[in-house]
Amino acid sequence: MKRLYPRKNFLIILIAPSGGGKSTILRRVIEERESVTYSISYTTRKPRKYEKNGVDYFFVSEEEFLSLKEKGDFLEYAQVHNNWYGTSKKFIENTLNSGKHVILDVDVQGADLILQQKLDTVTIFLLPPRYEVLKNRLKKRGTDSAEAIKIRLENAKKEIQSIYNFSYLVINDDLEFAVKEIEIIIDAEENKVSRFKEITKIYYGDNNA
Repeated sequence: MKRLYPRKNFLIILIAPSGGGKSTILRRVIEERESVTYSISYTTRKPRKYEKNGVDYFFVSEEEFLSLKEKGDFLEYAQVHNNWYGTSKKFIENTLNSGKHVILDVDVQGADLILQQKLDTVTIFLLPPRYEVLKNRLKKRGTDSAEAIKIRLENAKKEIQSIYNFSYLVINDDLEFAVKEIEIIIDAEENKVSRFKEITKIYYGDNNA
């Protein structure tokens, strides 16, 4: 449905420790909301079996990534678990201008870098209900070695300490409920008065504002 009152679009950042479930929730939100699109990040890590280049990530070599970084092509970038990740600045700008929100799944470092740039951003931290749940999810995923899982869990402890730097917290215990909570957050943010454009002009008409 076309909106009577146009509104400013914004970034939605999902932050979670590795294994927190942000990728699954992100896909569900995009499927259910036409107003939201995904920002495909660049990464130097190897694709997992189910991942496709240009769909889940742009998989590039470290040389290619560092070349893009030097050119200033990234809104944010970070090295996590010995791999580089970055968000395309041009893609974000073009998508917001086209009338859609952009949703990102980044780590704490990436979120901090974006927030420093004073963009219109909504941050949502996803957290499994217990630390043991996070540990079990990483093990059941079957994509990482025992050493890699240990590193991810150590990083998770540090990332969780930063929760209070962000706007919203969603506990990812029940998938359906977590998705619904994020959609409620998006609805609330869309209806902030500060994001409406020319309210009185539209309400009264051009000659009576």
